[in-house]
Amino acid sequence: MNSDIHHKQHWAVGTYIDLMLAAIIMQIIFFFASVWVGTYGSDFFDKNLEEIQYVLRMQIGLGWMMCIIAGLGFSILPLIYDVPGFEKTVMRIYVTMNMSGQFAIMFGIVSRDIAVFHTLSTIGLTLLCGSLICLISPAMTIFKSKKIESDTMGAFSYSIGAIMPILGIVTIICWIARDYLNGVLKISEALVFDFFIPLAIIATIISHINRRLDWEIIKPSNTGKSYGIFTILLLLAVISEPLSNSGDISMRINATLSSLPYFFIFIMLNPKQIITKIKQGNPYSKMVITAIFWLPFIGIASYMEIMQYVETTKAMMSYYRWILIFGFSFQALWGFAAFLHDDHKRVSIHRRKSQWLILVTINLGTLVTIYSMFSSWYSGEILIQYPRYGIALYALSYILILIYWLKDIFFSIDDWHKIPLYYDQYLAHPEQGPGFDLELSND
Repeated sequence: MNSDIHHKQHWAVGTYIDLMLAAIIMQIIFFFASVWVGTYGSDFFDKNLEEIQYVLRMQIGLGWMMCIIAGLGFSILPLIYDVPGFEKTVMRIYVTMNMSGQFAIMFGIVSRDIAVFHTLSTIGLTLLCGSLICLISPAMTIFKSKKIESDTMGAFSYSIGAIMPILGIVTIICWIARDYLNGVLKISEALVFDFFIPLAIIATIISHINRRLDWEIIKPSNTGKSYGIFTILLLLAVISEPLSNSGDISMRINATLSSLPYFFIFIMLNPKQIITKIKQGNPYSKMVITAIFWLPFIGIASYMEIMQYVETTKAMMSYYRWILIFGFSFQALWGFAAFLHDDHKRVSIHRRKSQWLILVTINLGTLVTIYSMFSSWYSGEILIQYPRYGIALYALSYILILIYWLKDIFFSIDDWHKIPLYYDQYLAHPEQGPGFDLELSND
C-alpha cells in the first residue's frame, strides 16, 4: 500500500469560522439597510417597491444565509467525500464577491437615487450570483464523487452544491429580464426561498441527525426517494402560483401545493422517533431539533395566506416566509454551526451548553408571529406590519448569537482544534484517515 497521504482537500476544515464572521457582518449590513428603509426611505421605498423588496430579500437568501450554508459545506464536504477541489482561492473569491455584492446593494438603497440604485443593485446582484457561479468547480467535484458517499444522506448531500451555480445564473437572468417579463422577479424569488432554502436547510437537519447523531430518522434506503419527492413537491409549489394567477388551477389547489412539501418532509423526518430519542436522553442540538417542529406551521401559514384567510400589505414579506426564514432556517443553520464549533473545541457531546436564551428568544419571536397571524384570521383585519414584540425578540436573538460567536472566536480560540471531535464520522475512509486516496493506495 502506498503511504503517500494527500491532505490538500482538508485545508478547508474549519473555514466555516471565516464565513460565519462574514455572515455576521452581512447581517448587520442587512439590518442597517432594512432599518434605514423603514425610517428614512419610505417615499423612495414606496415608489420602487418591487425592486427594493427583491434586492433586500436577495441579501438574505443569496447573502448572509448563503454564507452560512457555503461555510458549512466548505468545512464538512471535503471530509465526507475525501476529494480535492476546495481551494483557498475559490473560498476567498466567494467571500469577497458575496460581501461586495451586499455592500453595493446597501449603498444603492441608501442613495435614494433611482439611477444609482439600479446601477449598484445590478452590480450587487451580479456579484452575489457570480459568487455562486464560482463554486461550480468544487460543486462538480462533489457531484462526480457521489458514488463514494454512503446512503446516510444520499442526494440531500451532493445536490445542494450543484444547484448553487444554477441558482446564480437564473437569478441574474431574471433581474436583467424584469423590464421585459412580468412577474419574473417573483419566480426568481420563489426559486430561492420556496425551493433552494428549504432543500438546503432540510439537508443540514438530516446531516445533523442522521450522520452526526446517527439516529437514522430516515432509513438509508428511503433517503433518495424522500429527496426526490420533496424536490418535486417544492417545484410544484413554485409553479403553482403563476398557474393560479393565470386561471389554470384554482386558489385552493395552489394553497394545497404550496403547503404540501412542509407537511410531507415533517412526516418523513419522523417526529415521533425524534421525541423518543429525546426522552431517552440522547444529546442533540436543541436549535436544530426545535426548528423541525415549525415545519407544519410554515405549511399552515402558506395555506392561510394563499386562501386569503390572512391578508398582508404588499410592502410586507408573507408570514409563511417570515417563519421559514427566521423561525426555521435561521435557527437550524446557527444551531448546526454551533454544534460543529463545539466539535472543533472537542467539548463532550454530553456537556454542551444549550444556549437557552438564544433558543427561547428565537422561538418566542416565532410564537408571537404565529399568534399575530391567527389573530388576524380570527378578527378578519388586514395585517399592516409584523408584530413589534416578535421583531424585537428576533433582534435580541440575533444580538445574542453575535455575542456568542464573537466571544467564542476571539476569546476562546485556544480551545479550538482543526481536527474536530468524532472526525471519523465525516471521513469517506475512516480506517485510513484523512486525505486517503483509494486509487493511489492501490498503485
